[in-house]
Amino acid sequence: MIFKFNEIRNGIMNRIAHRKLGAFLTVVVMTCTACEDYLTVAEVENRTVSTGYYDSPQKVEQAVIGVYVDLRRALLQNYAWLMYGEGRTGDLTLDVEYMGHIAEQHLADNDRQVRQLTDWGYFYDAINDANHILDKLEKTETPALSSYQYELYKGEALALKSMAYFYLTRIWDKVPSAETSDRGTLLTQVEVLTRASQWAKEAKELLPWQLVNDDGIVSTALTEVRFNKTAVSLLLAHQQLWLGKGQEAYKDLTQVFEGQSPDSLSHFGLSLGKDMGLNVPSDPYTDHNIHMSEEKFGSVYPGGDTRRSMFNVSADGATASLIIEKRDMLMIYAKQEIQLLFAEAAWRSEQLEKAKEHLMAAATGATEDYTLLTSDTFGAALLLERQRMLMGSGQRFFDLIRFNKIRQFVPFYTEGDLAAGAAYWPLSAQSITSNGLEQNGYWAKYRIK
Repeated sequence: MIFKFNEIRNGIMNRIAHRKLGAFLTVVVMTCTACEDYLTVAEVENRTVSTGYYDSPQKVEQAVIGVYVDLRRALLQNYAWLMYGEGRTGDLTLDVEYMGHIAEQHLADNDRQVRQLTDWGYFYDAINDANHILDKLEKTETPALSSYQYELYKGEALALKSMAYFYLTRIWDKVPSAETSDRGTLLTQVEVLTRASQWAKEAKELLPWQLVNDDGIVSTALTEVRFNKTAVSLLLAHQQLWLGKGQEAYKDLTQVFEGQSPDSLSHFGLSLGKDMGLNVPSDPYTDHNIHMSEEKFGSVYPGGDTRRSMFNVSADGATASLIIEKRDMLMIYAKQEIQLLFAEAAWRSEQLEKAKEHLMAAATGATEDYTLLTSDTFGAALLLERQRMLMGSGQRFFDLIRFNKIRQFVPFYTEGDLAAGAAYWPLSAQSITSNGLEQNGYWAKYRIK
């Protein structure tokens, strides 16, 4: 298949003589008395960079950070992370005009913001820029890097493109390859997940538990906004579970985390800051209130569940607003998810007693007695705890796909709709123009301008 690559926004970019850095930005590192670095994106500007640009370790790192910006744009544009997750399931509501379209599954609506959510351009920006960095590292076209720098930058590039592909296939199912060997070839979800998990495995062997700043001091704040061993291990476990490899996921999780000091573990998210991209909010948690209806709040968090403290309930009790503890980062993986993934991997590999142990360790504050769960009832309990604990992370609809529970929680679709691909998003008109691609099955009956 011949694939036409569009620059910057609409498709996979074909870079030959010149490569675009996902972003050229100023990284301001602020050191406080606790010796913690805060990665702040002060300005972002698209640049085309010719051969010879990477003439210092700082510029290699700058290129890596540009990939984070690409990924951040993909997830923040029109609050995409929320729309792909809790917004689409109706769990959380954002006070924007197009929220109703998403919650009512009108994903092919010609509303401008909705159309932008059907475009995969920023994800492919991240992949292409990560591949460019990996190519330079492989060909040693970079200045002398310390072993720490080389392994960190390579591990980050591998992890970032693995995550970008992971989002792509969970949102759109089959997606084209951006790899040199088969660029433009349409890949099945299994093929995408297989490749992505292999890159995550490679990254896991390279990335440190915690990152250090320029002075060689371990930085908790820097670690939280760059890929680390905790984050890539959770990414890999997710991908293995999507592939149906529960036993392998449990083995790898055990190998990585068993006996590991809690002090070495870290959250992972994307640093928030000013971005020159249109419709990319710099402060997504305060620009609009993220809230839940009274009815939904009561059904998810029953009286006595201590996780109700994650919300501020309005004076009239009509809504509950999500409280964001870390407002300077878009949380992707919280440390609390480790036990949830252990529980799912154990359950899917028929280790029920271990699965219950991990679920009970994760579900602090629940009112249910999980000791009585059976193999048949465990999945529902786990899915509920993932909903409660990970509210606002954008994972909810993806979880429903993986657990095959969309019909139960999103009644808009029939079984026939889901068989035709309704669980996945339509593609923007630009994404399927002059390249041989076709609209995702269920959405082919709708015309997206």
